[in-house]
Amino acid sequence: MNRAIRVVALATAALSLAALPTNAQAASTTGALMITHVRPNTAGADVRDGRQLNLNGEYFIIKNVTSRTVNTGGYVPDIASNTYGRALPAYSLPAGAKAYVHTGSGTNHRDRSGWHHIYRGYARHVLPNDGRSRNPDLRLKTPGSPDNNTSTGSISPCNWNLAADGTTYAC
Repeated sequence: MNRAIRVVALATAALSLAALPTNAQAASTTGALMITHVRPNTAGADVRDGRQLNLNGEYFIIKNVTSRTVNTGGYVPDIASNTYGRALPAYSLPAGAKAYVHTGSGTNHRDRSGWHHIYRGYARHVLPNDGRSRNPDLRLKTPGSPDNNTSTGSISPCNWNLAADGTTYAC
């Protein structure tokens, strides 16, 4: 009898564990996209002789955590200082794919290595090199979320401290 109870208890525990969400399921409950990395400080000087340099060296990386293609249009990157809140442009990011989201200008595309690139079109650096005073530093908000310097609609935060030149930080 005790053995039968143990078998039933173990079977019940195993079924309970099987019902727990996997990482992919957990991620999809927070949104279709998540920020995985950020490079808030490009290598070298940001400005020289009044001219912005290497705008596309400042970026963050997003990942489609679903099993379907996701349109990035309308997702809002937002930082506490509210300087990065322009919604992402429309781009079809395949299931499981990652994309560099560059600060500067360019044509959204997939390169020969399979990486996707999305461009924001800013004419200046917008991610703060020093994130010590803000938390979270960068967050991705769901489409339709207000760009109002609050965490409303946030699905994927990313924090960094003092950003070294050309260093990419995992989120």
